[in-house]
Amino acid sequence: MNRRHVLTIFWGLAIGAPHPAQTQEVRREEVREGGLVGRFYAAAGASRRTGLLMLTGSGGGYPEESAARDLARSGYPVFALAYFRDREGHPSELEQKELRNVPLEYLFKALDWLEARPEVRADRVVVMGESRGAELALMIGSFRPDVAGVIAYSPQELRWAAVGGGGPAWTLNGVPLPYAEGVYNRATPMSQFTDILDGPADVRNAAAIDVERMHGPVLLISSRADALSPSARMANDIEARLRAHGFSYGVANVQYEDASHLLMGFGPGPTEFRVNDRFTIHFGGTAEGTERARNSGWARVKEFLGRL
Repeated sequence: MNRRHVLTIFWGLAIGAPHPAQTQEVRREEVREGGLVGRFYAAAGASRRTGLLMLTGSGGGYPEESAARDLARSGYPVFALAYFRDREGHPSELEQKELRNVPLEYLFKALDWLEARPEVRADRVVVMGESRGAELALMIGSFRPDVAGVIAYSPQELRWAAVGGGGPAWTLNGVPLPYAEGVYNRATPMSQFTDILDGPADVRNAAAIDVERMHGPVLLISSRADALSPSARMANDIEARLRAHGFSYGVANVQYEDASHLLMGFGPGPTEFRVNDRFTIHFGGTAEGTERARNSGWARVKEFLGRL
């Protein structure tokens, strides 16, 4: 496995023990319907509440359980969707094995499923994701006018290539969506993004997500110390694009100074991952700054949901 492939595998992967959450009043339902693979969390007695479709990043598998439970306990039912398998091959019943040629129809089906739940108010569904999951959340919001809002952690303004490179990450109606792909350089890892962002406009424009087509407010959360992608810069670009198009919904661009790329959730979060004795993936920030940012950002998420 080359270093570029290792890097992309862990882009957006939450590593480490989850923050403990009191779970006795929240039930978890395993979802295996119509090809969907996910977990639905709701507090007992929840009815017609703002719901969330929650998406992990390029680590695959399920989003963090403690985060999903905490939101459900706060009154927001969550559909934590697996849309491709993690590095260990879980969940094994999911057909999609990697972040490559992922059909957006699968995500649309998950959105329909969530909107039909009696615990959820159909016109108050938010999509939330981190890193590549934020890229996906912004895309879903741009294609589906029924999405009431988008929460994008470490957001991506462009559609990037598949994990491992060499092809598209996303398809629609069986057709690959245009994407951008930089060249990874271990000495300057951020250049794989900045070379594209600073490069020819036609490449950038072809891969750009049409965020101005969203029909609800957006919350962007990023770190200026992000060592994995220039997410704060891309958050600024997303906000600027929305403003330039006269976006009529609220835009909150929250940025932290000393935090990791991995911000979705609350409590401690990883700032690096040691692959082996010779190679460590750095996510940025310090442990203390990351925990402060995660807790602050999580509070902003609940404020955002409470205003819908």
